[in-house]
Amino acid sequence: MKKSLLILSAVAANMLFANSVNLDEITITTATKTQKNIDGVTASVVVVTQEEIEKIAASTLKEIFEKIPSLNAQYARFPHPSSASKASVSIRGVGANGTLILLDGKRLSGETESPYELNRIPASMIERIEIVKGSMSTLYGSDAIGGVINIITKKATESKSTLDIKYGSNGSGENKEKNINFLTTGSVENTRYKLFGSFIDTTPYALKKNYTQVATNPNTGAVLAGNPQHGISGQHDVTYMNESTIKSIGTRLEHDVSDALTLGLDINYFTEDNEGVYLGSAAFSGGGLIKNTPVKSVDDNKRLDVSADLNYIINDKLQTSLKYYRSDYEKRNETTPINFTGPVNTKFSANVTIDNIESVTTYVLNESNLITAGLDYRKEKRESSAINPDPTSSEFITKEVTYKSAFIQDEIAINEGLNATLGARYDHISNADNKVTFQAGAVQSLNETTNVRVNYAQGYRTPDIAELYVMSPSYKNGKRFGAEVIYGPKTQSYDLKPEESQSFEIALNNTYNNLFSEIVLFHTQIKDKIELVTYNNGNDATRYYTSENLDEVIINGAELRLDYAFNEALNSSFNATYLDTEDKSTQKELIFTPKVSASLGVDYKIIESLAAHASLRYIGEQYLDSNNATKSEEYMLSDVSLNYDFNKQWAMYGGINNLGNKKTQEELGINSGRYYFVGMRVTF
Repeated sequence: MKKSLLILSAVAANMLFANSVNLDEITITTATKTQKNIDGVTASVVVVTQEEIEKIAASTLKEIFEKIPSLNAQYARFPHPSSASKASVSIRGVGANGTLILLDGKRLSGETESPYELNRIPASMIERIEIVKGSMSTLYGSDAIGGVINIITKKATESKSTLDIKYGSNGSGENKEKNINFLTTGSVENTRYKLFGSFIDTTPYALKKNYTQVATNPNTGAVLAGNPQHGISGQHDVTYMNESTIKSIGTRLEHDVSDALTLGLDINYFTEDNEGVYLGSAAFSGGGLIKNTPVKSVDDNKRLDVSADLNYIINDKLQTSLKYYRSDYEKRNETTPINFTGPVNTKFSANVTIDNIESVTTYVLNESNLITAGLDYRKEKRESSAINPDPTSSEFITKEVTYKSAFIQDEIAINEGLNATLGARYDHISNADNKVTFQAGAVQSLNETTNVRVNYAQGYRTPDIAELYVMSPSYKNGKRFGAEVIYGPKTQSYDLKPEESQSFEIALNNTYNNLFSEIVLFHTQIKDKIELVTYNNGNDATRYYTSENLDEVIINGAELRLDYAFNEALNSSFNATYLDTEDKSTQKELIFTPKVSASLGVDYKIIESLAAHASLRYIGEQYLDSNNATKSEEYMLSDVSLNYDFNKQWAMYGGINNLGNKKTQEELGINSGRYYFVGMRVTF
């Protein structure tokens, strides 16, 4: 009964984006690679504006994404003990590997599944976020099978500078965060510029955990009962929110060579120091691998992104753009045992480079057809000892994948009330078969207030380097091996095939007076879905995880959105998502995919200069293991915040996250309890 009441209370109202929205005023680019009103897009799109980010006083992407239903955070996805403190994002249950995160339309080099990015990108530099749900492979290729999240940073539209300072801590003085961000924009004749800087500093939040060490032979998994470290038990702090310092600086320059030609240059650089203590595995100098022992992990990470672009208006009907960018990521990790003397493990250090050349041309064929065509070349290179087949070696192994692609799209105005979009893409991928994907959708205006849209999209994802080659002696309560690895208890390789998907959706939206409503029904069928499977599950010494294909996965779902403006001062928004997932071979549900998630947000302008925001978010039960033997508890979190504008230049804000002091489960990402924050924003 309690569960039903919680669900009903969540499904009777929503939480975050609480404006009554006029769809004609929202223009997006991610869904079609052209500027288009959101009401004419056939895919499902969520737009998070700068105003909405400021209402919740978010510091990072993680704080924004936590409040969007159908985006699920999945922890402990990558093969290192620190993974329990970092989250990847899954859209509509498709999985974190199928979510493509872009920054101003560009891919970022980094960890597979982007578990660090949610804490790296400061919210203060974001103008808006466009989230396209459902496969976008026809425009973006292999890694967009679940959807695309495009983080669009603020542009140099006027001469203005902003300084934002924020400080937060939980009730016991742990998990402190200091956040300082600066942005200045302006123009000189035909040149526009932007310069930003960000400093984020966090202190750790840890919980005491019991442990009992197990000494094993790293080759066979056999227990070494005579090892002096075997059987030692104790209690140690384990970090769930790291001690970290992240510094970012960047600039963009745009110059109008003429009315028709614009050139652009971007340079972004960040450094990250990350430190935590976890329960993992470490080599013992006297011989053997000691499992379930406290280890200290220190990261020194850097990334440099450089891009150049041009946009040329050839004539009134024809426009073309060309973009080149390089993203270089350097990760240096040292993991050392705490209880005994052992070698420093640097196996999870890496160099990652992405080079990309993209050309997009739009042509107004006639009054009814807008043609968009593009060519894309991308090379991804990873150098790491984590993919070295020798688990004791720290020597880097290099793996490269190249993508050569061409796509075409036609946006068709069939008549005054009916628009359609057709698209196709050809991908030539160096480590997989060539692939063609298609997309087709339509939007029909039934009357001035009601639209119905339908969309069909094919998706395609090739396995990443970690899924194929990773060699990790410590992953959760076992080891993790890539599909092609043969080592120890894994005695044969596995031919990991690419995923292929088909998704269908139908949506109806309506505006009636001050109420906007939308309901979306969708069905996704994934062939050969890549998932982690467990072997020797009853034996801690020989248990391992590896990537294999699930023959067929079915995901059915529904999304509901209701925005209502009571008056000029008070408005609310409600969102809910229902997901029904099934592995057809086992009749089991997918892990870390809640059946129900919902959110309720209310905004109230108390006086002209003082505004309040309150939100609730509900996350339903979800399975934690592929056998569906363990299920998480449902939970609900509440946040409140206030914003006071002294004048057009000065504003103060503050609030409390997790007002009810609800603790979440370790597998779902532990929070630090009730969290207080205060900040100041200055514009000059």
